[in-house]
Parts: sequence; structure tokens; C-alpha cells
Amino acid sequence: MHSKQSFESFCTTYNVKISNIRADNGIYAAQQFRQSCNQQQQSLTFCTVGGHWQNGISKRMIGKIQSNAHTITLLHAIAQWPACINQSFWPFAIHHRVNKHNYTQTSHDTRSPWELFTGEAPSRQLSEYKVIGCPVYILNKDLQDKPSSAKKWETRA
Repeated sequence: MHSKQSFESFCTTYNVKISNIRADNGIYAAQQFRQSCNQQQQSLTFCTVGGHWQNGISKRMIGKIQSNAHTITLLHAIAQWPACINQSFWPFAIHHRVNKHNYTQTSHDTRSPWELFTGEAPSRQLSEYKVIGCPVYILNKDLQDKPSSAKKWETRA
């Protein structure tokens, strides 16, 4: 219930009214969720059992986000920094890919999903996104103080 209320509050900020909800059975069939939909004058319909095609758009997007987070983000990070990247980075990779999707233009539209939903220009630009999981180097203080002390092929950070 808390996530539904938070989303509705976010929508209210941008004058978006949720009028229809299509959900899977389960927690969405609970009386508390149904009452909330009635109070907000939202129609609530359920997918049929095994009818995964009925919410295919959202399932396809979730799969795309997970695939991109895994293949592009985590595999790259593991290849660059295998001693430090592990499964605990998964939530960060998902969050990164969701933000990148929401704030950048799609191939078939000149506006980002954020802009389509809120009517506002995105607060982030594609150039601001960095590859997650890349090592960051800091200059060794001794090398900064005595630049001639480092040999040509030694690590300098």
C-alpha cells in the first residue's frame, strides 16, 4: 500500500491521474488494495492466470532493464575490476539502468519517458552518465610530492 500511495503522490505532483490499474493476482487482490482503488476512483482489473501476455509491455521492460544491468553494467565492471565487483552491486546496476532509461530519449521519440510522463525536461543528460563499476584512481601523494621518484611503468595511483 505504501508504494501505491507514494506513486499516487508523485503523480499528483505532475497533475497525472491514475484511472485504471491492471494487476497480477496476489497481493493486488487484497481487500486493502481494492479499497484504495475504490477510494481513488480507479478501475482495477486482473490478468488471467497464466496470461502473461496481458502485461507484456511492463514485463518486456523489466526484462530489458535486467538484461542491460547484467550484460552491460555488471559484466563490464567485473571485467574491469574483478576483485571488487560482486552480487551486492546488483541493486546499483538496476537503479542506474532505470534512471538511464527514464531520463534519455528513446529511439522512436524525441522525448524521454520522464518528459512524456511529467511534461518536464529531464534533470539529467546522457553525457552525465558514467559506466558503473569502473575503477577510480587517485594520485599517490608520494608521487605528487616527488614526481621523479616513479619509474616509467610502475603504478602511479
